[in-house]
Amino acid sequence: MRGAAAIGPGTGTGTAVRVERVSKVFGRGEAAVQALKGVDFEARQGELLMIVGPSGCGKTTLLSVIAGTLEFNDGNVTVFGAGLHGMTRSEVTAFRGRHIGFIFQSFNLVPTLSAVENVSIPLLINGVARREAEARSRAMLEKVGLVGRGGDTPLQLSGGQQQRVAIARALVHEPSLVICDEPTSALDRENGRRVMELMHEVARAPGRCVIVVTHDSRIFRFADRMAEMDDGRVARVHETHETYEAGDH
Repeated sequence: MRGAAAIGPGTGTGTAVRVERVSKVFGRGEAAVQALKGVDFEARQGELLMIVGPSGCGKTTLLSVIAGTLEFNDGNVTVFGAGLHGMTRSEVTAFRGRHIGFIFQSFNLVPTLSAVENVSIPLLINGVARREAEARSRAMLEKVGLVGRGGDTPLQLSGGQQQRVAIARALVHEPSLVICDEPTSALDRENGRRVMELMHEVARAPGRCVIVVTHDSRIFRFADRMAEMDDGRVARVHETHETYEAGDH
């Protein structure tokens, strides 16, 4: 893999993600919209970084670029030493399957599969035997509070339960980087707390990082740092959630 480097505990200088001068334009000509305008920022190993800002400022676009699910026009993105900008699309896909977990706001569950089968997908893609994959998936479903619901399909689950299945799927293959788009948007306070405590635990593991886009002020206290976006750029990074919440937004 041309853009890849070894991934694991202690990789690099403590930087998990480095974004340098990244731009993304949707459309062409007069219809072109510049969603990202030379974004620069870093996320550190061992931290839970939250990205906040008004709707339409580029948060989800930035997440998708970091996750490798969206190509960008200019700049560099490096994830645990691997330069996504130096990879082919097939290499990015393979890298993402091994090292990145993405929690989509829209869940993106396969409606015909059970919860266990949905959660097993990343493991099966990575060559884990089905029996082991399903055992690990049931254990992860228990961690997110879905004991006994592994056989249910998405249509048999509430929105909050579907969200927790999506979270379990993103975590089950123990990725180095977990990227979350509004992970608590469909959850009540108690389940939101449970999920964020799990995310914080994941972020603290050696060689890991969690990046969360959110509007949910209830979970700001779980952030180690907060990056504030505005008009396609990271305007400032707050070293604690208290400094962000004390500011004028």
